Amino acid sequence: MRINETAPPVQSGAAPAGPPGSGRPAGRSGVRHVPPRVGGLLAKVPSPWRLPLATYLVCQLILLFWWAAFYPGLMNADSINFVLHVTTGPWINNASVLYDFLVLVSLKLTGDLGLLTLAQTVATAAALAYTVYAFRRLGVPGRWTAITAAIVVALPPEGSFIMFVWKDVPFTICAYLLVPTLAHLLSLRDLPNWRRHPRVNRLLIAIGLELFGVCLFRQDGVVITGLTAVGLVILLAGFRGRLAALAAGAIFLTFLLNLVILPAVGIKLPSRSLLFGPANADIAVVYAEAPQTFTPADLKLMAKVVPLAEWKASGAYPRCYNSNSTTFLRNFDNNASRESTPLFKLWLRTLKRTPQLVIGARICRGSIAWLAFPGSSAAATYDYLSYYPANLWGWGNVPAVKYNPYRRDFSARPLLGSFGNNTAIFLRVASETRQLDWLLWRGATWSYLSYAMVVAFALRRKNWALLSMVAIVAGQQLMVFADNPDQLFRYMMTAMFVGPMLIPLFLARNRPQPALDSFEAGHEAGTGTGIGAAAAAGTLDQAPAE
Repeated sequence: MRINETAPPVQSGAAPAGPPGSGRPAGRSGVRHVPPRVGGLLAKVPSPWRLPLATYLVCQLILLFWWAAFYPGLMNADSINFVLHVTTGPWINNASVLYDFLVLVSLKLTGDLGLLTLAQTVATAAALAYTVYAFRRLGVPGRWTAITAAIVVALPPEGSFIMFVWKDVPFTICAYLLVPTLAHLLSLRDLPNWRRHPRVNRLLIAIGLELFGVCLFRQDGVVITGLTAVGLVILLAGFRGRLAALAAGAIFLTFLLNLVILPAVGIKLPSRSLLFGPANADIAVVYAEAPQTFTPADLKLMAKVVPLAEWKASGAYPRCYNSNSTTFLRNFDNNASRESTPLFKLWLRTLKRTPQLVIGARICRGSIAWLAFPGSSAAATYDYLSYYPANLWGWGNVPAVKYNPYRRDFSARPLLGSFGNNTAIFLRVASETRQLDWLLWRGATWSYLSYAMVVAFALRRKNWALLSMVAIVAGQQLMVFADNPDQLFRYMMTAMFVGPMLIPLFLARNRPQPALDSFEAGHEAGTGTGIGAAAAAGTLDQAPAE
């Protein structure tokens, strides 16, 4: 089924004359005067890309404020680990080896992390600019998508998030890019033999690379990719085989890298207690609530890891919201790693005996994924600090940190001085007002709004394939709901970018899909007619899709 009818191409040539004495051509809002030099530059940009380019520049400028205010970037203990992996070693595959490599490149090229965080701003601004182009192809007003993009990066949760030295930032960018790429793909339905068209094939390859990025930047990325692929295969008839193959290929390559190639070059596997952390926390929660269900053999095994009293205390309500209360116990990591297989078998027995308690523990810890209004302070969103604490999250006196050659990067050196840094901190802290938490920091809220907006858009267009645009949101929400260690806002950041960017879908109504591909700016400029000539002459008509 076609998304909508294609609008007739706009004819090149001069704009019609306006009323006598008006001094400007006729049209919905007339012609904007553009300085000749600027007009000449605009003439070189293909018409469909002018508004996306403007969007990129505005978003980049806003992100540069956050970047300069928090230079070289915001951090937490995980960020320090990334630096230690690539400086003092050893390299451990407990987060993202690809992100470790990007950290290394930034340190070697510039001596600090500023290049990495700057690259994150460039990628984010480009992804949002691409959204303007892709959504306009579906008939969504470009100006509203552009305005929304600028607002999104200006908001402290999203704008400051891009400044963090975290693997979650490129993960979120890759996941987000699936939305405009799928919109672009669906806008090509009017092409002859569109399912096999070269442009469609290129977009499918892009989707495969984006899914591969999702796999490489998060340990649970393979599960998120698998869940997302299920949605795409169901919704996108005609591409099912290719999408399944791309997703399967991304997952296979990730396992090959993590289990074979990276260990072969000396990169260590993560500790097993890290992989089974939520399962061990389930055991603690059940033991705190129903200790009588554990056998003497179970208790003997648990005592080999930490004393039973610590198991019970770490699982007592409201600590079900946080598996770290168990996995960060003294000596827990080393002891649990040695007993990882028996502990996993104990978890299976616990699940069989008391499934309701294990499921309840998972629902409790997964609150950040599904609960928009946390009723308990233990379920509140953890937003992280906007500054570097003096003890560097407990790492300050560790020799590998204290004497690290890049130690200065573990402190803020704002390019805008104290005023810019204090302004950015004020904005971020002000956004942490608890009454606004559900709107500004909860990915669950924006997940539900994303579903509502895309369902409404699909109903209006009578095209269920459009639902594929939120497959990545559903995939991440399901993963975090099922297996989550803590109430961290960054685990649901994809929805916090996708949700607001889908708001312009409400403004599309039944606008016909613009024939953007009919604008050949370079050709028109060369022949002296149309938009290219108007721009070169110092005037630029509004984009036809607007």
